[in-house]
Amino acid sequence: MQITNTITNNKQKPTTFNIFQTINQEIEAQQSNAMGIAIILIIASTMIASISAALAVHKTIAYFPLVFTCISAMGANAMAISQRSFKTIAWSFIISITGNIFLIIYQLMTMAA
Repeated sequence: MQITNTITNNKQKPTTFNIFQTINQEIEAQQSNAMGIAIILIIASTMIASISAALAVHKTIAYFPLVFTCISAMGANAMAISQRSFKTIAWSFIISITGNIFLIIYQLMTMAA
């Protein structure tokens, strides 16, 4: 009795990490919780944006951080209130929150200098 071993040439793609694909998959998975997540995102984004805006008007007015903060936070809130698709709402809040966090760090660094 002879045992034959057949090996198939299934070349697999190397596993790569794509942050945008991962976020989009998570957004699709949480579609049923869209209303609750949107409310939490409104609260979190407004909190972070208010800190960034307060730092922008501390002592002297920094126009770029203030303008970005106001446009991104209110734009994301308008997206949620106008009931756009959950993917659009989630991405607008991701941009708003990450942008405002970077602005907070930048403004704190410039205040320390």
